Amino acid sequence: MESSKKIDVVYILSEKSSGSSFLFRSLNDALGITSYPRTKHFESETLFWTKAASLLDKPQLSMLASAVPYDKDRARKELTEFLASNLPTNITFNTDEELVFNGWFELLREFGPIFIEKSPHHLLQWNALALMLEFEKRFSDKVNCHYVCIARNPKDVFLSQFRRWNVSLKQLENQWLTTYMNWERFLEQNSLSASKIFTRYEDLVAERPVVISKICNAIGADSIVRGSEKVRKSKSSKQSDSFGYVFSESTVQLAKTMGYTASDLEHSRTLKWFVYEYYIRFFYSPAKSLYQAFKGV
Repeated sequence: MESSKKIDVVYILSEKSSGSSFLFRSLNDALGITSYPRTKHFESETLFWTKAASLLDKPQLSMLASAVPYDKDRARKELTEFLASNLPTNITFNTDEELVFNGWFELLREFGPIFIEKSPHHLLQWNALALMLEFEKRFSDKVNCHYVCIARNPKDVFLSQFRRWNVSLKQLENQWLTTYMNWERFLEQNSLSASKIFTRYEDLVAERPVVISKICNAIGADSIVRGSEKVRKSKSSKQSDSFGYVFSESTVQLAKTMGYTASDLEHSRTLKWFVYEYYIRFFYSPAKSLYQAFKGV
């Protein structure tokens, strides 16, 4: 088949703290991928398409606990350095547009035949998604693009981000809604893509081989789940029973379309939540910031 000669790129799309890293590791394990480009970001994230949107003057939303969106000069500098550190020295680009589209293709060719991209910054940015679709159209004869969206119970997502970054939960709710409404909109876009797949973190934890096999079958790749990974309950998840932020009806309805039930989303404003929220905001986060400043993190 002609498609078997193409490079396959799998984009993992999500909100932060939703299991994208676990999915990324699981797919790499199942597909036997051992080589990945060097990146300055944590957990093999490239942030390629949000930087591309900045470089090409596409407006984006500010992301909580993130420098995204970058200014144009920083985006150009970091994309140039990223590609230069991972591609042969004889590859050059004459324009910003070439840097984005041709650069991404050269990266796929260098690290293919299957490449998995995971940056939980892209689903929030519609213009980053639009550039992915534009790349797909331009290189449809050379690349098969696949999109995997992973979601997690918003209670655990909110608790994790609150503990890690002391974010405003109201602002996070708006961001979460925008992120996953973008996925619904993305599903409706005309695309040459072989697959657009939705999965949940909870299902991945419970039935990892089944979920991974389903994704690999959808992209037409053989898979063997070689390793096992014990998933520990996060510190934030341990506070799930005391979670007291009241979701809007829009958040509840959207979560229900993902398969979460009313009982999954239940919460109440208790004294325990008040104490936990106060502790994170005024003791844990300030102390963490001081420690990181002292350590130079």
